[in-house]
Amino acid sequence: MRTVNIGDLKARLSAHIRIVRGGEEVLVCDRNKPVARIVPCPLEDLSEQEQRLVARGILTPPLKKRPVPASWPEPPGNVSDEAMEQVWREERESR
Repeated sequence: MRTVNIGDLKARLSAHIRIVRGGEEVLVCDRNKPVARIVPCPLEDLSEQEQRLVARGILTPPLKKRPVPASWPEPPGNVSDEAMEQVWREERESR
């Protein structure tokens, strides 16, 4: 992670943004005290709509990818929706 004071960041903003685009983080300091961090914003995995929302500041992409969710097996048996509805109705009425 690179460290930069605000004055240098203002003077060479484009160079620091190139560094961030390359995947590196930049720590921004005010008189050598950390105040902010500029991190890469990978948008390749996002849809066009999500990219537009990120650009407008409405959506913030996650910093880490989530693990792939576990796939759950299909439950055994074959109960119709109507039968389940009846069970739920009877259960609610008994409360």
